[in-house]
Amino acid sequence: MKQYAYRDSSLSIDERVRDLLGRMTLEEKAAQTAAPFGAVVDVHTPPETGWGCAAAALSTLGLPPRETARRANELQRKHVEDTRLGVPVLLAEEALVGLKVRDATSFPAAIAQAATWEPELIEAMARTIGAQMARLGVRQALSPLADVARDPRWGRVEETYGEEPYLVGAMATAFVRGLQNSVEDVPLIATLKHFLGYSASDGGRNTEPVQLGHNELREVHATPFERAIREGGARGVMPAYSAIDRVPVSGSKAYLARLLRGELGFDGLVISDLAAVGQLHTKHGTAGDSRQALAQALRAGVDLDLDNTVSSDLIVEAVRSGVLAEADLDRAVSSVLRAKFEIGLFERPYVDLDAVPETLDSTEERELARTITEKAVVLLKNDPVGGTPVLPLSDAPRTIAVIGPNADRPMGQLSSYSYQVLDSITKRFALAADPQARMEDPSQTAPDDAHLLVDSVPVVTFLEGIRLRAGDDSTVLYERGCPVAAEDRSGFAAAVKAASAADVAVLVVGDQAGINSSGTVGEGLDSTECALPGVQRELVEAVVATGTPTVVVLSHGRPYVLGWMAQSVPAILTSFFGGEEAGSAVASVLFGDVNPAGRLPIALLESVGAAPVPYWRTLQPGAYVAGSTAAVFPFGHGLSYTSFEYRDLAVASPQLPTDGLVRLSFTVTNTGERAGDEVVQVYGHDAIGRTVRPERTLVAFRRLRLEPGAAARVAVEIPTSLFALWDAEDGWVVEPGEIRFYIGASSADVRLRTSVTLTGADYLPRVDRAFASRTIVEDVDQVAP
Repeated sequence: MKQYAYRDSSLSIDERVRDLLGRMTLEEKAAQTAAPFGAVVDVHTPPETGWGCAAAALSTLGLPPRETARRANELQRKHVEDTRLGVPVLLAEEALVGLKVRDATSFPAAIAQAATWEPELIEAMARTIGAQMARLGVRQALSPLADVARDPRWGRVEETYGEEPYLVGAMATAFVRGLQNSVEDVPLIATLKHFLGYSASDGGRNTEPVQLGHNELREVHATPFERAIREGGARGVMPAYSAIDRVPVSGSKAYLARLLRGELGFDGLVISDLAAVGQLHTKHGTAGDSRQALAQALRAGVDLDLDNTVSSDLIVEAVRSGVLAEADLDRAVSSVLRAKFEIGLFERPYVDLDAVPETLDSTEERELARTITEKAVVLLKNDPVGGTPVLPLSDAPRTIAVIGPNADRPMGQLSSYSYQVLDSITKRFALAADPQARMEDPSQTAPDDAHLLVDSVPVVTFLEGIRLRAGDDSTVLYERGCPVAAEDRSGFAAAVKAASAADVAVLVVGDQAGINSSGTVGEGLDSTECALPGVQRELVEAVVATGTPTVVVLSHGRPYVLGWMAQSVPAILTSFFGGEEAGSAVASVLFGDVNPAGRLPIALLESVGAAPVPYWRTLQPGAYVAGSTAAVFPFGHGLSYTSFEYRDLAVASPQLPTDGLVRLSFTVTNTGERAGDEVVQVYGHDAIGRTVRPERTLVAFRRLRLEPGAAARVAVEIPTSLFALWDAEDGWVVEPGEIRFYIGASSADVRLRTSVTLTGADYLPRVDRAFASRTIVEDVDQVAP
């Protein structure tokens, strides 16, 4: 192969892109915008022009890591050696809860990750995922979500970091930073999705229209994306399926060119969601046919068309017929080539097979998964029974009844974009389409028919975790009780008998993750009720009626309406979908080996009819004829086996300029008898603004550990830019006036209050505005008196 200028790594990337683009035929250019999806397209047999990207090329193989890497090298060889110009292909996979391939670690769901309130831990997780990607030759992760979820009806809440833009931004930025910098000499691409407003769909229905004004669009939904772009350096973005005020994002130059690339400063790769470009014609009707849809998307700013078919030929037709200007195609192709040059794909298209381990789920990686789940567990309620809180369970020999549809079912603790769940669904549909296949009933796609159909890393169920921790001196009884979703009460009697014979009952109830089918929650699985599926509520009530002290463990993706449970069950905790080590982690919390400190990243409402309700509205008086806007368990809520006191709040200056830095400090003391973590939360409120300001917004948080009796001084520096509002004429504005602060253990549990006054003229922060506060924690003994 000739040594063209684009192969000279000493030249600038712009020079290399220009040289390569100038050598391409129209067909070769069109090929670089194609991103076929490996579950449907045979991506391991590329055409002579190759492809720009291949998604799910490795996960659908279902092979061990070393063989998977070998197939990745072979696919690269076909591009590098068998195409005229030797342009390598970009391999992309899902990675939100772990690299979605066989034998990789299955971490907790994103909503559980957010419940740790520890971005540093999520950054460590993303570094682990990135290292696994690099070993196999995967260079793009189709993760994380930077969507702000506020409607529990939406099935994809489990994939988000919750309802608060500040928390979402912190977690998404940590994920991006960790993944993209995981291996020093192998740059990777993290892909933020789904830009923009996807989570605000009408009625919580997936891909439905979004009704958002420009203020909320920027202040709530765009802010996490901008933070992950400017602070995290995100190299990839995926536009949303939805239309905002009748404008489909995937075909909008206003959103993808002017807002994303212009206002938010993004200069990376834009890959469409699966089949989203075609929906400009088939769903939205803004394009007359598939060629016009492709032209609209590329003109708007889409670079890669992720699809179940290959669109290259249609793009060639669109250019030759005048539907698409070649200059617009060149823009998209240049973006794809630039991304490949930036990550060094031309210099390092292959991986070292000898360096690929037998498993991507080592002891260290499993320990990290368990740590995240332990830190994510939220103790929602822990009332006394007989004068003593139900939890933690004592080590004394006892009989424990473990009951529930998710108690001993690996698929009941894994999230929808895990390898096990998604690829089992993929395999089920593939088998259903194969007349030679042998399945019990491949047409059944109900939640209770979800079975593990792929090889999996070990998954520790709740029953297994409790049995191992309880020890040989205790008796652990087990009954399923009922299915997840089917109305089958035939197991109730056995469950009640087990509970009646036990000293304590642990009920594990919740969801089955799925995508468009085979689940009770997940993409395309939205809800009108947000209730425990099937007859699980009846099972809980039957067990509670035995009088045996009962603990409910929620293994779920959807934020439930739990008023009835809070009134009748003494102890409730949630692990959300806790991943492969959920059973071990929850057992550690139940027995007190781990003091729970997870905090809710989204409120659990009193009535689903109140949704969507941002957390700060649940704190205000508001009621329907029947029902309330209140939260049963508010945003930021979580209990502990110890107690914490807040005191000695100090403000460095009660007045400061609008472009200043608010400095607060206070002391937190562990007043209990156990060591534990406290998640300090600082909320602010701009009392008067030219637009309506939210009653409370998170502006700082920090998870800190304290031994019994120990105290720490927490100093928080809050940039005034966190109180900037969006104005249609002036852009971002920080106005003079009073700012009120609420400090405590949740959005509703306020321990300290203060205020400051911003003075001077309006401050107009631009691209350099700060997105985060700085928190410093010092032991009280180290602080000068």
